[in-house]
Amino acid sequence: MTRPTQKRRERFLVEQAAKLLGKTWILDEADRENPDFIVTEDEERFGLEVSEIFTGPQNHAGSAFKRSESGVHRQLEALRRGYEAITPTPLRVQIVGGLSPETLASVVPALVAENLGSKPVGHHLVLDHGHGLRLHVTKALRPEWLSVNHRVGWVDRNALGVVTDAIKKKSNELARYRAGAGTDIRLLLVADHMHNSGKLILSSAMRPPTEGFRIVYFFPYPEPVMTFTAQPDAA
Repeated sequence: MTRPTQKRRERFLVEQAAKLLGKTWILDEADRENPDFIVTEDEERFGLEVSEIFTGPQNHAGSAFKRSESGVHRQLEALRRGYEAITPTPLRVQIVGGLSPETLASVVPALVAENLGSKPVGHHLVLDHGHGLRLHVTKALRPEWLSVNHRVGWVDRNALGVVTDAIKKKSNELARYRAGAGTDIRLLLVADHMHNSGKLILSSAMRPPTEGFRIVYFFPYPEPVMTFTAQPDAA
């Protein structure tokens, strides 16, 4: 993910979190880091660092699940562009099954052969390609190509360890955050429930340490945000 794309995603996630919290957060427009944003809320200004967290195996390169999802996303984007180069018809394509060079090569010709440009919006069909690959295709108002395999899967319902580790890791940068944005520094941790790699859940009984952040927000997007405020003697 390029830096501009990453920054747009972070801004989107912050805006969605604020909406769910019932807050009016005004974000600075500067392309900044350390922390990611300076936020104004009424008379308050605070620094906000944003970090996505993932389930499954992790190493120095990050989440193995997330890397797999990103690879499939790039393949689907290439298919979408290939299809739209031939016929600019927006489709919602849900792919079920594994992708291989053989199955990938067959997708665009099969969709072009259906002449979906002549069909009404909402027209739906199912295409089987063998090798366990099935396409659920709907003519839409805007394109969306996704892998169902990466949207439906196991949920980690005991995410306290992952959340705690992420907070501790980010707390190592608090001095830099405070130098750039003052003493009120907050952390937004995002677990994207739209993808398997982000299906982490905290129960209401779980309370991670804030590790020097004034507030830690846990956002299991697109579900409600959980708020953890530093204890007076821990601020």
